[in-house]
Amino acid sequence: MHVLTKIFIVLVSLLSILLVPLVVVYANNEDSYKTKHQASSLQAAAALENLQFAQLANSQQEADLDLQIRELMSENQSLARQRESATADIRRLQIDLVDSRAEQAGILARINTIASAVKTGQDLIDSLLSEVRSTRSEALGAERRAVELDEALRDVSGQLGSAVAARRALQEELQQITEEHARSLQSIAVYIQKYGRLDIQLAASTTPTVNLDATVVSVRRGSERTLAEINAGSRDGVREGWVMMIGRDGNFMGNLRIIDVDINHATGVVELEDTSTRGQVEAGDRVYARRSG
Repeated sequence: MHVLTKIFIVLVSLLSILLVPLVVVYANNEDSYKTKHQASSLQAAAALENLQFAQLANSQQEADLDLQIRELMSENQSLARQRESATADIRRLQIDLVDSRAEQAGILARINTIASAVKTGQDLIDSLLSEVRSTRSEALGAERRAVELDEALRDVSGQLGSAVAARRALQEELQQITEEHARSLQSIAVYIQKYGRLDIQLAASTTPTVNLDATVVSVRRGSERTLAEINAGSRDGVREGWVMMIGRDGNFMGNLRIIDVDINHATGVVELEDTSTRGQVEAGDRVYARRSG
């Protein structure tokens, strides 16, 4: 047999030996490749689905971005208009600033003028203040003197008012006493007409020699006569035999003929008392003595 033929046989044998594992490996790899292919197909389908979702999301994002872009463009236009307005305002403010600076310069000039005038006025005010202080001191002294004079005037006015009121009361009381005296004289005339004239010496002794005002301090009533005690006595000039008038609130209540005199008190008999019309003589009634002539 030819050598080449032997070599070919050997090579074929070797190839047969080598192909058997390859076939086995291919068979095994074919199942693996099918499985991987199927997995790859599923992954491709999932990737395609994800791609579609991504495309939809991208489309939505692009729409949102377009909307944002339009909004930003609108805002940009608004900002541009605002910038133009602000620029115009700045120009106006710059013009106003120039005018304000010019006006400020004028104001400063006027302030300097006013400051000079104020300084002059301050000097004048200081001078006037010194004069005012001096005048104020004099005014305070005059005011104190005026207050003192006002107080003195009020005191004098009060005293004058009291004196006028007392004088008026005394005048009214004197008028009432005069009227009561006239009525008493009428009563005495009736008494004289009925019982005859009184003894001249006794009548003279009943006339008070001084003017006197007193008060009834007690009254003692008996079956025959009524006695009244007054708070005036010999120290005040009261004498026995005096006939004094008793009055109450300007009304004549009767006469008091003194029968007993002490230093500070005197007692007399109540006469011409009319309890039915004028009432009874009581403690607290006033007693008057008026000097005649």
